[in-house]
Amino acid sequence: MRVNAFSASAAVLLVASGAFAASHRNGPLLLEDQTANLNDFYIFRSWEQGHTSSVVMSMSVQGFQNPDNGPSYYKFSNSVLYRFNVNNSRGLDGNPDMQIDFVFVDTIAPNAPFVSYLGQITSIDDPGIYLKETYVVVIRDLATGKASFYFNDVNGHVLSVAPPNTGPNGTPNYEQNLGQPSIFTLSNGMRVFAGPRDDAFYFDSGATFDYLNFRAPAPVLSGAADQGQGAAYPNAVDGFAGYNISLIAVEVPIDMLTANGSVPTDTKDTNAHIAAWATTMRQQVTVRQSPNDPAQFGDYVQVDRVGNPLTVELLIPLGMKDYWNRSLPSNDQQFAPLISDPFFVDAVLKGVYKLNVPPAPRNDLLGVYVPDITRIDLTIPGIPNAQQSRLGPLGGDNAGWPVGGRRPGDDVVDIGLRAAAGVLVSGFGVAPNNELGDGVNSNDVPLLDRFPFHAPPHAGYLHSQENGTNGRGTPTGQ
Repeated sequence: MRVNAFSASAAVLLVASGAFAASHRNGPLLLEDQTANLNDFYIFRSWEQGHTSSVVMSMSVQGFQNPDNGPSYYKFSNSVLYRFNVNNSRGLDGNPDMQIDFVFVDTIAPNAPFVSYLGQITSIDDPGIYLKETYVVVIRDLATGKASFYFNDVNGHVLSVAPPNTGPNGTPNYEQNLGQPSIFTLSNGMRVFAGPRDDAFYFDSGATFDYLNFRAPAPVLSGAADQGQGAAYPNAVDGFAGYNISLIAVEVPIDMLTANGSVPTDTKDTNAHIAAWATTMRQQVTVRQSPNDPAQFGDYVQVDRVGNPLTVELLIPLGMKDYWNRSLPSNDQQFAPLISDPFFVDAVLKGVYKLNVPPAPRNDLLGVYVPDITRIDLTIPGIPNAQQSRLGPLGGDNAGWPVGGRRPGDDVVDIGLRAAAGVLVSGFGVAPNNELGDGVNSNDVPLLDRFPFHAPPHAGYLHSQENGTNGRGTPTGQ
């Protein structure tokens, strides 16, 4: 059968199950803690010239940032530890072998006026920056217990956060003057970036959460609707178009990530496969001693995590989302019953639409989501944006999710929905299972083919909104 419309009863079931797409709101408690709320995690082989033997990891936090939200713009939290976790041993068991931490510090100029940025900002050291965000990078080898601290780049410049993009008058030539200069090379060869960027996630969130009131031809895509750019607004609506996120990115040489320090060339080599995920952490105790600033005490504990896309949104029930966010990937076997027999698949795809889906237990989903870490085959080279398939391995492009990590351009909503319908299982990759999608096929603005790969942040003065759906947005400062 073909699914052409979703009934109200099906929609109620689907929304109750958490729907099938990331909303950047990953648990009830995280609604109260946006600076620690992780949105997306990416890991992929770089395709930037001169850097193809490196892996890029990035995490985004604080989704749905309005670019014109002055005078106090979005920032990283001084009390949150932002961490990349790398697992390269023991068959990828969800225990970290290497950790890369980012810790942020704010400095407010003693002569600061009523705004964080004043006048035309033309460099990352401009005196008009009155709220200066800097950070420390800490790299931990958990096997040896060694920790290395980086406060400055190879030229001695402090590691600083890129300022916001206020517009052509306040931050002219944004990417040239502020974006690219905020990329720092460390003395160990890594490159790092922290600052605002365009949100690379794309998805018709409005239609989905309006009881799956999809815009035709979604939710079944075929022909040009599946292979092309995607329909223009209002026939398709990207709920994330025109919004920014706070991005932390790191580029690491492959030989620093493998257990034996090699650059594998054979996929059968156990060192060719690693996995990673992001976490945010806070200290256990906060004392609010008003009117003085809060003080934090105790050990750092996990607040949120993200490995694969769609896990907490698609597979974890509402009442367990915050518990899942605080749990370690190495303990994910406790969630296996939920993932091997998902409510969404059984009650909606199978129960309501009578789709022919694989029976439980869903070992195909367990292989991706337990433990919930994003796996990457390091022998697969990176592919420039123009040559990528948004569907990754489902489109014949193994450099994308879930085989070659996850890239900013991967259409994880359509991939995830089709995977839930069983297309990774022999005999189930047929229509309509392999045609499901939301109708948003691409980001609103072009992604970069260089580090940090996310597009520059939308400008406060002028930025696209939903009208920018499917690549029709307003690029700023590229």
